[in-house]
Amino acid sequence: MKFKYYDDAVLKSQISGDRFTVTYRIRANEKEALEMAKTMCVEQSVEFPAEHIECETIQSDVIGKIEEFKDAGNGAFRAVLSYASENVGEDFPQFINAVFGNSSILPDITVERVDISEKMKEVFPGPRRGLPGLRELLDARDRPLSFTALKPLGLPSEALAEEAYRCALGGIDLIKDDHGLMNQSFAEYRDRVKKVSAAVRKANEETKGHTVYVPNLSGAFSSMLDRISVAEEYGAGGVMFAPGLVGFDMLYYASRHTDLVVVGHPAFIGCYIDRGRGGIDVECLIGQLPRYAGADIMVFPNFGGRFSFSEEQCHGIQEMALEDLGVIKPMAVSPAGGMKVERIDEMRRFYGNDVSLLIGGSLFTSPGGLTENCRKFKEKLEEK
Repeated sequence: MKFKYYDDAVLKSQISGDRFTVTYRIRANEKEALEMAKTMCVEQSVEFPAEHIECETIQSDVIGKIEEFKDAGNGAFRAVLSYASENVGEDFPQFINAVFGNSSILPDITVERVDISEKMKEVFPGPRRGLPGLRELLDARDRPLSFTALKPLGLPSEALAEEAYRCALGGIDLIKDDHGLMNQSFAEYRDRVKKVSAAVRKANEETKGHTVYVPNLSGAFSSMLDRISVAEEYGAGGVMFAPGLVGFDMLYYASRHTDLVVVGHPAFIGCYIDRGRGGIDVECLIGQLPRYAGADIMVFPNFGGRFSFSEEQCHGIQEMALEDLGVIKPMAVSPAGGMKVERIDEMRRFYGNDVSLLIGGSLFTSPGGLTENCRKFKEKLEEK
């Protein structure tokens, strides 16, 4: 198809040649996998029959390219495709779309990792604080961070504030809303944030501590910007979003528009995970994409808990979150999901110091009381 209403030289001048890559695993025989890779080059960029495009710049620069194609074993092939950074622009949803938009509908294709260019890092610079900034904020220089959640859903704001006060007295580093807490009649958002923030502040003043409270904001889009302002107004230390529910762009927005700690939660994100017929590997989905979006911490299901993540997957998540990406700060990972006080030593051995261990119900139900359990939790993390 000839387009006569554009100047190819002008178009060429608007394309820098800068590209980013996505690594896909394709389950098919070699011939079929190669054809699928070629199809994705078009589907994930121009979405128009390439043979009918006579524009030289689109053919040479805009359409995706196969950079590498090889056997991945187990009946699959690995294809590294590159796309023009201009295809993304400055919108994080378009970045996700360019990575795995229409192609996500096809079976047997899995995103393994995404590598952005130095130019794209100027647009998507990652966490504002990341793990190094969290250590400074929380005065936790050389140990894992301690994290807990306010539970159970149904308690009024006053009771949640009392829980938070007791946890902060025990020296816990981070306290988040349980992900089901939003704006219910028994714990309305503004009232809860006001009372819990005040309780944490009171405990910090009494102990000279640095505990940070992180309310959950994963609600309707029309409410979230106002709720960020409420969190800032009442002195909460962070905000939490579930990107599976509200999109990765909310992490990106918060990381660019507030000084609060930005926490990601995995609710609903399981729908995107490759479970044998295509999707996104958990390592990329939890360890890499939230980091590009600007999350300082990403919560995920630990091995041996209520969920089915393996040790290998958990190790891979942490590895991607901490991987040296130059100007992009490392992201803290927070394994959770039915973790118990008795497993602290095991988790420390597995994850080392560069982790934020999240224990919820076990701190509340173990003998000794909430404040004392939090104190012991932190002491365990300070052991050399």
